[in-house]
Amino acid sequence: MEHGLLTTVRQHLADGGQVWLFLDYDGTLVPMARTREEMRPDAALIELLTDLARLPAIRVVILSGRPLDSLRAMLPTSNLTLAGTYGLEIQMPGQGTIIRAEPARLRPIIEQVKSAWAQLVAARSGFVLEDKGLAVALHARFANPFDADFVLPQARLAAIHIIAPDRFRILSGDRFLEVAPATAHKGQTVEWLLDRHISGNALLIYCGDDDKDEEAFAVVRRHKGIPIVVGQVRRATLAANGFDSPAALRSWLQALEKIAREDHSLDNI
Repeated sequence: MEHGLLTTVRQHLADGGQVWLFLDYDGTLVPMARTREEMRPDAALIELLTDLARLPAIRVVILSGRPLDSLRAMLPTSNLTLAGTYGLEIQMPGQGTIIRAEPARLRPIIEQVKSAWAQLVAARSGFVLEDKGLAVALHARFANPFDADFVLPQARLAAIHIIAPDRFRILSGDRFLEVAPATAHKGQTVEWLLDRHISGNALLIYCGDDDKDEEAFAVVRRHKGIPIVVGQVRRATLAANGFDSPAALRSWLQALEKIAREDHSLDNI
């Protein structure tokens, strides 16, 4: 599988094409862990992303549910495009930061949801309430399973009664719930970036691990790109290619960097 993908990329670069590499962070570039501190990138990963982003033929976009400030702190690499909160906050090389939302209009609703959820989990351990600024998330991965099974449906119901469905969406996952603006959508973010910055000879590659990435997979497929799922997934997926783990993806990215670097070096001979 890796050989076929690398052959496709090698031929595309040899034909003068460019690669847009979209990468999710949690569960894709780094394994899932109990705490955020355990999911920080190691020096080798930062170096690899830096090397990829420096190559003229490759544009690297980190597209994550994490807030932009979190991505900036972990990935201090100037050539990366960082898209936080599913692309509501985007920092592009040499172009500053773009906020694709109106915080003043969103915060009152986010605060109401946050308050309602805080009351639900106040006397229960294992829950983490995360205020992302433009979204709010409730993590129950390490809560008592019985508590999680009770709290998460109640939290969803509370959110439904607060949000306007045309302005907000409810995202869910493995013992996870989030309220975010309707435009907090990875597929829409990929389209937004392509509409403004894509060139006609770009090959899109998107690597992600969860259902929010599936929304981007659909867009990448429409553009005849390559969606890649990371990890052991039990759901139906739009990705035709996959890697068993972030470690396997990293090995493939190292091979990709070598191919792109060799291709660029030939141009300078």
